[in-house]
Amino acid sequence: MSMLSTADSLPLAVGVLTLSLVLLAIAYPDRYVATRALRGVPGPRGLPIVGNLLHVLPWTGRTLEWLKFLVDTYGPLCTFTLPKWGRGILINRPEWLAHIKQYDMQRYSRGPKEVAIFTEFPGKKTPIASEGPEWRHARKAMLPIFTVKSFTEHVSLAMNEIIPATRALLLDASKKGIPIDWNDLAGRIALTIFTRSAMDLDVGLITPDVSCLQRNDPLCDALGVLNTVSSRRLLNPFWQWTELFTGDRKRFLHARSYVRNLVENIISTREAQASQKSKETSDQHADWLSAMLKDPTFNDPALIRDTLVALLFAGRDNTQNAFAWSLYSLMGSREWIDRMRAEAKANRKPSREMEYGDLSRYHVHLAVFYETVRLWPGVPKNGRLALCDDVLPAIPEHNLPEVKVEKGDFLFWSDYHMMRNEAVWGPMANVFDPSRHLDEDGFFVRPAAPNFNGFGQGPRFCPAAQLAAYEFVACWAGFWPSFDFEHFDGPNPAGGMYERPRMTEAFTPSLSGPFMVKVRLREGEDAVAL
Repeated sequence: MSMLSTADSLPLAVGVLTLSLVLLAIAYPDRYVATRALRGVPGPRGLPIVGNLLHVLPWTGRTLEWLKFLVDTYGPLCTFTLPKWGRGILINRPEWLAHIKQYDMQRYSRGPKEVAIFTEFPGKKTPIASEGPEWRHARKAMLPIFTVKSFTEHVSLAMNEIIPATRALLLDASKKGIPIDWNDLAGRIALTIFTRSAMDLDVGLITPDVSCLQRNDPLCDALGVLNTVSSRRLLNPFWQWTELFTGDRKRFLHARSYVRNLVENIISTREAQASQKSKETSDQHADWLSAMLKDPTFNDPALIRDTLVALLFAGRDNTQNAFAWSLYSLMGSREWIDRMRAEAKANRKPSREMEYGDLSRYHVHLAVFYETVRLWPGVPKNGRLALCDDVLPAIPEHNLPEVKVEKGDFLFWSDYHMMRNEAVWGPMANVFDPSRHLDEDGFFVRPAAPNFNGFGQGPRFCPAAQLAAYEFVACWAGFWPSFDFEHFDGPNPAGGMYERPRMTEAFTPSLSGPFMVKVRLREGEDAVAL
């Protein structure tokens, strides 16, 4: 009897399911279930129930390319719908971005989908994965690193060790005729600056012998895995399941475990040293990490761990990318190398490296730095969830109407494409030209928001902007007087040819693969003095 009952109920269940799907398809003929219709805004036509899922899936892992496709096809304003994300609206105009930033954490938020990704990496108790009081507390934990006192007492001292050590490495590479991976060396420089200045820790990534570059850096490798895997999750609503089949989940967990274990070992070692309360230890460690461990305000192991993971990632990645992409661009604009070299020589002091207080004298270097960040901003793509109904203002000079935003809509934009847009930065927007940041007398002029969004705006403005500028300028000012660099077009170890640099899919504008260059000591430079 029960078997007959089950047999009779099966056609009924199929019928109910079919009718439900038909009704949903009628109710949502071109968009994802439960999303509103948005008339008058262009965008790719969706399918019933699933919206634009099938359109987006082929672009997984190529988010920036997809955003470029949308801008080129539909303009700076378009819309789409996706499972989990709901209604998405692309708003690739600086005026609209300024509005979003003005009301960030009031009318707009990262939203639970993004927060879930950032909670996995860099961690729940970081500014990037938190809102409200939690965000303020996490931000407060980082701020002591980004003060003038920190720049002058810690970073400048670290520079006086790291820049000479890097020059010795470059000299060795020049003498032996060994090409180097500039992208790898840039990451080692950036990571060494952070660990030395913030934790009084020498991680041994840079030595006078160029052979040190042949040794793998597992921390950089792990951070790279976390960066790329996390980024691919942004367009994949089912990443928790698909990663089980692609192997990305296993790679991610292994990399995160390595980074967290390393950080926890650093913290436990420092705590053990602090517990001895010896005068020698107290004098030796006056850095950010020691101060944080002593501060009862931050007596939270998870907060300290997540903060350190975030700083290791950001402290290395943003500076590394600026170093790497600047050299790539400068090799095609040699006149700017000459101008940087002349400026470095004019300001050079024989007894020490450039200090933070000297930064304002390096107009050409600053112009090159900001032009590099304009073309390769720290966060190339971003988004916010609308917490309430809102209206984005019309932009009549570009024939763009006001945009009605409803609670639950997700707004996307790409700083990378926006700052290369001719409608924003003029006909040469896609060309590396530091002169756009210099006035007629050659003085640096800081680019203004909203057209320039290299470090964000509003309450989430990047606190590391000035530190990154100082590190960039100090290093190049320490290298250009002594060395020149050329592309290396020889074979790779596998017998093929190295590819020219390109940007990989990641949270940040990371350079994919090696960037091989030849190092040449400039004539007239004293190798012994280096």
